[in-house]
Amino acid sequence: MHPLEESKLIQCAKAGDQSALSDLYERYVDDIYRFLFYRTGDEMVAEDLTATVFTQMITGLPKYEDRGLPFGAWLFRIARSRLADYWRGVERRERRQAQIKQREALKIDMASHPLEDRFDHEGLQQAFEYLTEAEREVVFLRFAGGLSNKEIATVTHSTHNAVKSMMFRALKKLRKILERKASFAQEA
Repeated sequence: MHPLEESKLIQCAKAGDQSALSDLYERYVDDIYRFLFYRTGDEMVAEDLTATVFTQMITGLPKYEDRGLPFGAWLFRIARSRLADYWRGVERRERRQAQIKQREALKIDMASHPLEDRFDHEGLQQAFEYLTEAEREVVFLRFAGGLSNKEIATVTHSTHNAVKSMMFRALKKLRKILERKASFAQEA
């Protein structure tokens, strides 16, 4: 969506236009849900958190000011905040179970991904565990959320260059791990 079109849509939604609110919801709901699903590995939790994000969007919209940043970045900030609240409330045992579900969610989604023939899904899941939490987050925001590096920088309160560097390192780590795994498989 062109930024001017989105800006007009936001203004209409702020004025109470239900159709504009619906359009904003439709534009972002899948990306927000997918990001939260990858981060939690639980469909119901992701659905609940997504609903919370959009409830907060509706209540916060009157105070929203367009400062030239993408509206989606504002929504992903809300999503990150709700996700942090969720994880703070999860006990250690539940967190471990959620991490297992997260790996399963990645496996399920990657199985339906067009690149499925290029990757060993289990190997990719294992490779993700070698990334730091921050590296996983930027990779998920990029590939699950569909955000640009600039938008990720806005969401994570970082700089574009820091995100670009972290993304480079994360993808380089993943490639190296997957290449090593492939070479071991060929030797066997």
